[in-house]
Amino acid sequence: MDRRIAQGRPDRAAGLAWRQISEVMSAPPHCVATSTTLGDALAVMVREGLRHLVVTDEGGRCVGVLADRSVVAAWAAEPTTLSYRRVSSVLDRTPAVVATGAAVVDAARLMRTACVDAVAVVDTRGVAVGVVTGSDLVALLAR
Repeated sequence: MDRRIAQGRPDRAAGLAWRQISEVMSAPPHCVATSTTLGDALAVMVREGLRHLVVTDEGGRCVGVLADRSVVAAWAAEPTTLSYRRVSSVLDRTPAVVATGAAVVDAARLMRTACVDAVAVVDTRGVAVGVVTGSDLVALLAR
């Protein structure tokens, strides 16, 4: 391999890590309320071609990110659960969120430590303005 290419990659990757999260997030995010049933949330995911939805409370503040795998796990445990179980019942207690001023590396670190593949991006009021997924981070590296 050409040494110039190999040596150039770490610098480029390091530069990508410090970009603003707003450069890679999907916005606006698709949101559902905590009271939404898992079946209705799954219908939104299928209709919109998404694997993640931002979940909001009654005041419109972000309380977490619902992953399709959480819906599938609940369904596998009890097939009738989609019709009555609420989105809030499968969310992590600590929401995976980053502030709008965060760097890409902040989101990647949070995803790694929280063992999630998506984080919500929130403003100072806690309102979701975007979402970043593992696929978004891979796409950034592939540019």
